[in-house]
This record gives sequence, C-alpha cells and structure tokens, in this order.
Amino acid sequence: MEDSVVKGNNILFSLSAIVVLSIIGVYLDNNIAIVALILLFTFFGTLISYIINTEGDIKNSIYLFLLFFGIYLSYNLLIHVGLINMYGVEYIKSDGEWFYGTSNDVYNRLKSGYTFFEVADIQEYGDTAGAVYLYGLISFFANIYGENTVLVQKIGVLFIASLIPMVMYGISRLYLSEKIAFNVAIIYGLFSFIPFLSSTLLRDLHIALMFILTMYIILQKWSVLRFFILIFISFYSYYLREQTGIFMIGFTSIYFFTFIHTALTNKYTKMFIYLAMVAIVTILILNSGFLMDMFNQISEGSSSRSIASASSGSMGAKIAKLPFGLNVVALLGFGQIQPFPPSLIFEGSHKGVLELSFLIAGIAWFFGWGFLIYGVLKEKILQTLDLKILLMFIFSILYIVLISVIEFSQRRQMAVYPILFLVMVFSYLNMSITARNKVWIAMSLLYITIVLVINYMKL
Repeated sequence: MEDSVVKGNNILFSLSAIVVLSIIGVYLDNNIAIVALILLFTFFGTLISYIINTEGDIKNSIYLFLLFFGIYLSYNLLIHVGLINMYGVEYIKSDGEWFYGTSNDVYNRLKSGYTFFEVADIQEYGDTAGAVYLYGLISFFANIYGENTVLVQKIGVLFIASLIPMVMYGISRLYLSEKIAFNVAIIYGLFSFIPFLSSTLLRDLHIALMFILTMYIILQKWSVLRFFILIFISFYSYYLREQTGIFMIGFTSIYFFTFIHTALTNKYTKMFIYLAMVAIVTILILNSGFLMDMFNQISEGSSSRSIASASSGSMGAKIAKLPFGLNVVALLGFGQIQPFPPSLIFEGSHKGVLELSFLIAGIAWFFGWGFLIYGVLKEKILQTLDLKILLMFIFSILYIVLISVIEFSQRRQMAVYPILFLVMVFSYLNMSITARNKVWIAMSLLYITIVLVINYMKL
C-alpha cells in the first residue's frame, strides 16, 4: 500500500477547525444545538469513513470527510449570513421553506410515536418521506439541546454532502493510485454541484449519496450481504423520490447480473435469470405512475414540464418544441451546461453572487464533457472499462436523457455524475498533454461562442 497522502496532524487541524466553526455557528444562530449536532455528525462521519474504506488508506478517507465537512460548514455559514443580510431570507431555494416546515411537522409526529412508514403514509409528503423523516429526526435531536432552526437543518445536509467526496475516493482508489484517487475526490468535492446543494434544504444530496454508495458497492466483490444492502438502499431511495428508486433497482440489477455472468456457466440458466430480471424491472416501470407519465411526454414529442421548468426561459421552451428526436438530443445537451447563460444566476429568483458555486460547477462539468467525448471517440475509453463500470455508465446516460427531457435541473441529474466523472478522469489520464491542451482550448472557445450567440439572438 502506498504512503498516506495526509498525516495525523492534518486530521487534528481539521477537527480543530470544525470546533471553531461550530462555535461561530452557535454565535450566529444563538443555538447550542449547533455544537451538539456538529459533534454528532463528526463522529458518525468519521465512523462511516472508516467502514467505507477499510481496504484503502483510512487516514485519507477520514481526512477527506473532515476536510469537506469543514469546507461545506464554512460555506454554509457564509451563505446563511449572506442570505439574511442581502435578501432577508434563509433559503437559497424556495423549496427549502417547505422542507423546513415539514421538519417541524415530522418532529411533532415523532413525539407522538409515529414510525417511518406512518410518516411515509402522510399524503402531503408525497414521495419525499425518506428525506422529511431525516429532517424530522434532526429536529427531534436539536430540540433536546436547543431548537430546530434552518441552520441546524443545513448541518444535516452538509454532513451528507461531506460523505460524497469520501466515497468518491473509495471508488477511485479501486482503479487509481492513492494520490490520484485523493486528488479526484478533492476535485469532485470542490467543482461538482455538491457545494452549492450543501447550502440548500432539499433531498437531492440524499439521493446523490444513495447513488454513489450503490456504485461503490456494485464495484465490490459479490456477497449476499452487499446484495441485501443494495436492496435496502433501493427501498429507501424509493421514499426519497419514486423514479430514483426505480432507477436504483436498475443499478442494483447490475450487481446481480455481473455475478450471474461470471458465476454460472449454463447459458440456459443464465437466460432464464436474465429474462426474469427484465420481467421484474418491466413490472416495476409499468406500475410507476411517474415513469409512465415521463414516457408519455417523450412519445408525444414535447415536454410541457421542460417548458414550464426551463431555467433559461425562452431558449429552453424553444428547444423543448423542436421535432421529436432532435428535441431529446438538444434537451440532453442543454441540460448539461446549466446554469446557462452564466448571467442567469443574477436573474429572477436566483441569489446572484451567492450562487457562484453553482455556475462554477456548471462550467467545470461542461469541460468535463469535452474530455469524456474525446476519450470515447479518440481514445476508445469505453472499450477499456470493466463490465460493471460500462453498464453503470450506460444506465447513467439513460438516466440523464430521461431526466433532461422532463427538467433541465442539474440537481436531479447529478446523482449519476460520479461514474461519468470517473470515465472523464480515465479519459484525461489516457490523453497526451497535447491532446489535453487541445480539449481545454476547444471547450473554452465553444463555451464563449455559445454565450455570444445566445446573447446576440436574445434567447
């Protein structure tokens, strides 16, 4: 095993920084529950980091969690103060107000003895029960030491956010050196959509964590225990968002499929099992009202939801009205460059400079696609992938295509980005320095050109 990228004093420094930040949080929120929750999440995050990467470098794993917990906590404190001082609100997204309200409602129900399934049966929560139940638990804990506030709830979200780069490291080290895997996690933690979403009260990071955990487990050796863990994650994901749970079952089937593919030799037995898997997934899709509505919208060649939710106004509406087939491709491409145009974050309900991390992530992802496409077309990178990564890559592309037709929002699509990002990294590492520079230049010119054209056409 290679030497650890970090040393013990890095971990101690991170812990000290988190303690200082928690004190600042108490001062800003006038709420001692802030410290209690930060200490609790620090303990659980460290424990989870240890469990996730028992075969890797434990110091790297724990440090990555603590590092991003501190970074996202700092970011949240700044955003929280900025929202109050600049806009007189505590929510960077309006949905946050609803989730905060449900956290108090679920808290009252938990005090009355409600179980998870009883919470899930409450109609007004829709398919968000998995998230609102966690928000309610945090509220329950916070009220023991202080009170439930928006900042308290954000600590729970940033805790989930901090686990994602750590798991990204766990995935990357299966194929890359410790140092490169560590750097991959750093880049993903800083330049993905995680920082921005860590400051929101939504359920998208909960879903993203379930997806990346699923991807990590799929890449491990087969075991019955891991398979049942995947089934549990799929079950919980269904209560986070219905279509997420359906797609999660698809990802879980990859784990079972690859096991059957390598463990069995009788082709007729294999065929029977494969057909049974297809039948089960088909039944689940046909019984999913959301997915059937999605397919109906696609088959009709238009997407009223895309038009309604197009974050870039008339341009999104015009793309959605293109002929069927062309509109799907256009919606997919347009969905991958959001927020676009860059000036969008300063318009409407957006919070301007407080959403710069959102814009940075969008631009970084645009460049990432350049390396991915180059790797697929020129380096034939897909031919070098092992079967599990290739299947997850295909499922991820399918997921993005379907979601793009319905809504442009990156926060819904980013759950499957880890595998795409890993393939981007593989592509980048297989390219020569000259090829990398060409991609950097080409993507820069393309982005600038698109911005100028859109501004000129006033779309």
